[in-house]
Amino acid sequence: FDQIFTAHGTIMIFFMAMPFIIGLMNCIVPLQIGARDVAFPLMNNLSLWLTAAGAMLVNVSLAIGNFSRTGWLAYPPLSELHYSPGVGVDYYIWALQVAGVGTTLSGVNFITTILKMRAPGMKMMRMPVFTWTSLIANVLIVAAFPILTVTLGLLAMDRYVGTHFFTNALGGDPMMYVNLIWIWGHPEVYILILPLSACSG
Repeated sequence: FDQIFTAHGTIMIFFMAMPFIIGLMNCIVPLQIGARDVAFPLMNNLSLWLTAAGAMLVNVSLAIGNFSRTGWLAYPPLSELHYSPGVGVDYYIWALQVAGVGTTLSGVNFITTILKMRAPGMKMMRMPVFTWTSLIANVLIVAAFPILTVTLGLLAMDRYVGTHFFTNALGGDPMMYVNLIWIWGHPEVYILILPLSACSG
């Protein structure tokens, strides 16, 4: 049950909802602002394949080893090595690290595209609502996803090197993980909802 619960949350948020939203932006934003493509097509391609690699990694852990059993946010101490000695949490960490870098690159790409590649005469206040919500969502991506990357990096160091960032030993604190993960998690809600709310209007 724990594996299914974790797999559902992780795959749906990181590898279904996020790629869908970013793919939608990829199709619509250049058309709406009169650009031929995004600002950095090669970066766009790299972002796609990093996300695909992350999705493969997280799904491979269903077949090899066990999927993480920690819930989709991997709260410590359950995600620490003492309580989750299998490889599931390791696959989770590296899959989200790889996909998170791809998402951050997408955010940089879309911000640059919207700010620098609008058609002549298209001022910011003439942009369609979907483009505005995409711009705001991508600013949130660039602000929030590096925090997720660092947080998962610290969790990986707890597991591999024996640091104590998120344990109760040697001055660590599991609440620090909760705070850091929700500094990413709360903007993530708006990253997913804002562009879709523009589609419904």
